[in-house]
Amino acid sequence: MHRKIDDWFLGYKTRAVKAKKDGGLYFGNGRRSSAKPLKPGSGLANLRAAALKHPEVMVKIPKRLSSNSKGMRGVRNHLDYVSRNGEVPLETQSGEKLHGKRAVRGFADDWRKLGIPEESKHKEALNIVLSMPEGTPPEAVLNAARSFAAEQFAGHHYVFGLHHDSRDPDEPKHPHVHLCVLMRDGFGQRLNPRKADLFEWRVRFAEKLREEGVLCAATKRIHRGKTQKPENSLLRAMRRRGVLSNAARQQAAELMEALKNSDRPKHPFLKETLRTRGIVLEQYGQIAKELYKMGHKTEARIIGKLAKDVAGQDFTTKAQNQYDNIRARRPAIGPLQQQPAAEKAKQDKDIQR
Repeated sequence: MHRKIDDWFLGYKTRAVKAKKDGGLYFGNGRRSSAKPLKPGSGLANLRAAALKHPEVMVKIPKRLSSNSKGMRGVRNHLDYVSRNGEVPLETQSGEKLHGKRAVRGFADDWRKLGIPEESKHKEALNIVLSMPEGTPPEAVLNAARSFAAEQFAGHHYVFGLHHDSRDPDEPKHPHVHLCVLMRDGFGQRLNPRKADLFEWRVRFAEKLREEGVLCAATKRIHRGKTQKPENSLLRAMRRRGVLSNAARQQAAELMEALKNSDRPKHPFLKETLRTRGIVLEQYGQIAKELYKMGHKTEARIIGKLAKDVAGQDFTTKAQNQYDNIRARRPAIGPLQQQPAAEKAKQDKDIQR
């Protein structure tokens, strides 16, 4: 039963970044990957945690688009950022602790000697953030990140550091670890993570956190019935600076046109979303039924609760939410062209916000 749930939960057998070949996990040159399989029951453990509203773990690869993020210069800049210019201690894959800016720069020079060019068209290190919500013990997050990195990136050089507000009041309140991994391993094979790998990393990181006694979940939005994607961190940072991306401008223009014509935006993928929701609910029903037959009545009720929560989630899009909120605040206002100029300017500002 666990194997069936795990395969459905992940959507594929674990690949650990490297491509599949002949049903196994291999590197490009035919060597078998050393990534350990997930623990049996990971799928059910995370679904149970989601039903009980345990906090979701976060694993992301921040986008850095500047030329300063590539080559050895990019690696050095990122290590300075993670170490807060030497103020935050770093730890390497061998357990060595780096204290102070001189030690960090010396470590960067050791990486440079591995053949990393100062200027490059490619990123030479993968920057990963492993995070948990405010209130999670920082040391537990650090320990889990250490175990995750040792298991997932064996054969790679890497370094990591913990950011949290108990060390520096100016840091974000949620504890998070910045993990910097060299893209190439000792055999020259380059990391090439995809969206599915990020989810698998979340599941693996959640395993390590639970070993530290931290209650957490790692599930997809479809597992929880959530249809709206969270705001992209890069776009959120731009918005906070008062800068709108081209996509945001286009969305604002489309929303203004919809308000002008009193035409609520349509859900572009409602049919597909309904079909996916039905598949998920059917799977939950089968899992609950099997658990009940096996005598695990409490677990069956928990999965049943998750199914009920998912079934109750609506399908409203962000554009529809914005439209509804603006119309609710201005129920008596008709088409935009009939509004006073000051009122229309305020509504435009609401849309952009």
